[in-house]
Amino acid sequence: MRIIASIFFLTILLFNWFGYRVVMDYVQQKADTHFEQKLDNKEYDASALIEVRAPVSLPYQTDWKEFERVSGDITINGMHYKYVERKLEGGEMIYKCIPDEGKARIVNARENFFKLVNDLQNQQQQKSGKQPATSYKAFSFDYCEQLSQWSLDALDKLHQPFNHTFSATTLSAFILKAEQPPEVTA
Repeated sequence: MRIIASIFFLTILLFNWFGYRVVMDYVQQKADTHFEQKLDNKEYDASALIEVRAPVSLPYQTDWKEFERVSGDITINGMHYKYVERKLEGGEMIYKCIPDEGKARIVNARENFFKLVNDLQNQQQQKSGKQPATSYKAFSFDYCEQLSQWSLDALDKLHQPFNHTFSATTLSAFILKAEQPPEVTA
């Protein structure tokens, strides 16, 4: 019975460490794939598209006649957008993007689960004006040995005079010996 309980608790611990990330990444990948299919099939409201313009400086660039389908995403002010189309015109790349509410919900759920699991919930301040309890435990130095012996040997070496004597072996490493120059071939 103890083995079953320990396996159960170990499974819960491993899920809290790694499992929810894997599950949330899988759910997000499935939602992204489904949303991309909807965009490819043009199953979206064209009035919901926003334009993002980025300057492009390329030599010999030509303007494009039509928009082309593009994949990708961008986050602006905390809101997630998917690229739908792009077009190069007048030295600017024009991206048409659509809000991705599904990704926003998944990211929000991931963050809320992380806060819940790690006890990082935002607590409201009580009416008495007390600060909310901290969500971490301060490290205690109760059982750490305090060493109060200091050694400043490096400072003693600074006050010693510099040794100006050089040995012949030190100088011989820097003296170049005369050698025959290389022969020139014509």
